[in-house]
Amino acid sequence: MKAETTGTAGRILLSILGRTWRVSRLRPSTGIRGNSVLYAFWHGEQLPLIFTHRGMGIQILISRSRDGSLVSAICEKMGFKTVRGSSSRGGASAARQLVGALRKGNAVAITPDGPKGPPEIVKKGVSLISKRAEVPVVPYGVCAFPAVRLKSWDSFMIPLPFAKLVISEGKPVPPEHCDQETLTAAVRSESSRAQLLASPIASLTISIIKAAAWILTPLAELILLFRPAEERKERRGLVPGNPGRPVWLHGSSLGELKGLLPVIDSLKSANTPLFITCSTPAAREFIEKENLQGAYQPIDTQTAVGRFLDRLQPKALILAETEFWPVLLHETVSRGITAGMVNARLSEKSAGRYRMIRPLFSKIFSCFRGILTRSQGDSDRFLELGVQTEVAGDGKAAVKPQEPDPLWKAKIKPGPRGIIVAGSTREGEEETILEIARLTGLTPVLVPRHENRVKEVVRIAEKAGFKPDLWTDNPTESKCLIVNVRGILSSLYGLADIAFVGGTIAPVGGHNILEPLAHNVPVIVGPEHHHFTDVVAKASKDNICRVFTTVDQGAAVALELLASNGKTRSNEAEFSTGIFQSRMKVLLKKMEIFT
Repeated sequence: MKAETTGTAGRILLSILGRTWRVSRLRPSTGIRGNSVLYAFWHGEQLPLIFTHRGMGIQILISRSRDGSLVSAICEKMGFKTVRGSSSRGGASAARQLVGALRKGNAVAITPDGPKGPPEIVKKGVSLISKRAEVPVVPYGVCAFPAVRLKSWDSFMIPLPFAKLVISEGKPVPPEHCDQETLTAAVRSESSRAQLLASPIASLTISIIKAAAWILTPLAELILLFRPAEERKERRGLVPGNPGRPVWLHGSSLGELKGLLPVIDSLKSANTPLFITCSTPAAREFIEKENLQGAYQPIDTQTAVGRFLDRLQPKALILAETEFWPVLLHETVSRGITAGMVNARLSEKSAGRYRMIRPLFSKIFSCFRGILTRSQGDSDRFLELGVQTEVAGDGKAAVKPQEPDPLWKAKIKPGPRGIIVAGSTREGEEETILEIARLTGLTPVLVPRHENRVKEVVRIAEKAGFKPDLWTDNPTESKCLIVNVRGILSSLYGLADIAFVGGTIAPVGGHNILEPLAHNVPVIVGPEHHHFTDVVAKASKDNICRVFTTVDQGAAVALELLASNGKTRSNEAEFSTGIFQSRMKVLLKKMEIFT
């Protein structure tokens, strides 16, 4: 009698409250789930679903605790069928009942982290039920604003009257892929998507960004007028339609694309259709050279991004190195496109900037099925912003470097102590490297980061007393060579006795030192290397890298590395090669790319 009274009172109160909510439902564009499915959502999010899915005859698993009896009474009054049991009490019997119900064509709902947690971790029983019943698991996420969160283990959510309620339904996970990691990532992703779209702060932030982008669109269009016709077309999102629903990969620069090569190779070996976007001419040329489908990234406006996604219809997105384009990523995860990131990096400087838009940044990246960082420091900075990640090293170290063309040696005359290759140099760095080369007896080979600076670098070299030659002039035994072609730096490092990596004297934050280290070439860098602090620290400890702040110090550390023959493969490279490959495979599995 008490349960009957409790159930009736609960049904009345929940019905009155629920009718005031403003409900938005998000469903996947693909993935037919049928009637016999296993719904999965976090324990703390179940209350609004009891109202929104009332009267549908869904069977729901509820624990045998006292609180479970109260919930069971309410659910039965709301039109659910209840099965009593949990992982701690009556679990085996309850599981058999659920499998039987699913085999009969009924829908079943379960809170996979209940009844006592740990929160937001799927337990083994869920995958067993799915596999034995041979039905998919449909991940759900729910969030409301405003809402009360109880101080319970699951932060139980009670939406307030007239709350905005977002219900996010994910693509069904087939039973053969229903392991704990995949299901945990799927339910977390849908819960985060609901939180992103329900959050007023995140919504306000993205609205301001979209408005600013709309205001700046005429300026962007003006700049595009000076770009090649094909680039203008691609920047506006006018890419060919892809009926095969490819996996979309994005790496801004050539270096970032090379860091994606292990992922590309893995997807190609599985005959998975790909589409690659980038931001720089060198990267676009690389896509063409490798005979890959791709385009320039669309400009970050609602119109261009919407057009791009409507045409491409990607199955998933794999992002390289924390390219945070807010409109592009917000639209991607809002549409329920599965996303993941590799080679993720986050410097202190970048983290400081993102703190200003933390609600948007953290909620967007929390929608990703997984984020693989290059180092523990990067993971720690992501966590400070509320985003969970996993350390996997840098994919660039997992790519076997292409050896330099034997004919290149004839272009350069080594100095008494060999050759220094200065890669991706920025304004103000060439003068320092040329003086270091003079003091150490090294022949300088300068590779400016931007091709439009070549004439400027020639003048700098002449002013420093060198007689520079251009790569394209095919010199013989040059004593100062300036490279004015793109795409060869990674291989060119193989000719060096020592390397300098640019962007470390200029206040840029540095470029990755793994490319010369992959050739077993020691490296010197300036003090501005905050993008790669952990890698530089490891390589310095291994005696294959040195940091300098003055010309004299640069010459001294270069001579020290040359004298010690520091040609030992970096521990960081070894770490990345093995760990990156294994964790990349787990990420692809969690993203359900091969389903």
